[in-house]
Amino acid sequence: MSLEARALAARGDRHEALRSLALAHEARSAAERDELAGVFSFPEAKQWTYAGTTLLTVGGREQVQLAITASNRAVELYQAGPEGDRSSGDLHAAHLDLATAYLASGEVEGADAELSEVLGAEEYTASITIRLRNLATLLGSGPYRDTRSVIGLRERVREMTDRPAPVSRPTEPR
Repeated sequence: MSLEARALAARGDRHEALRSLALAHEARSAAERDELAGVFSFPEAKQWTYAGTTLLTVGGREQVQLAITASNRAVELYQAGPEGDRSSGDLHAAHLDLATAYLASGEVEGADAELSEVLGAEEYTASITIRLRNLATLLGSGPYRDTRSVIGLRERVREMTDRPAPVSRPTEPR
């Protein structure tokens, strides 16, 4: 349901996205402990990451504030959980959602702090690179685009997204 909420928000169906998000939270509350870990589980941190993305996509002042709360919760859960349960892609997504939400709220310093959490990574997934590029576009078109701090943020993001991808090395001999 969390993925459905995110997809509905991306499609522009605000009402159904929020309804699916509520159903996802109800389902987690009613669910029993998952006995099958790994690919069969859907960690609570991931649910909060998807909630943050959904709320941010839905937009509006109230939803942006809720996105900040959801994304902060995702970061907290990923950082507190066992290292094997951490998804660097979802953690980066939560930080980028926070950066975007802080920008939408006029909090450039908060956006900078969240971006710093992501820009220090050595590698990104394609999804994170796309999010970074979208954020660079937002930084270039928003009301802060001409301020020194936002120009610096935009340049840092572009520098990271313009660098060549690392060369993959086969894991087995040919």
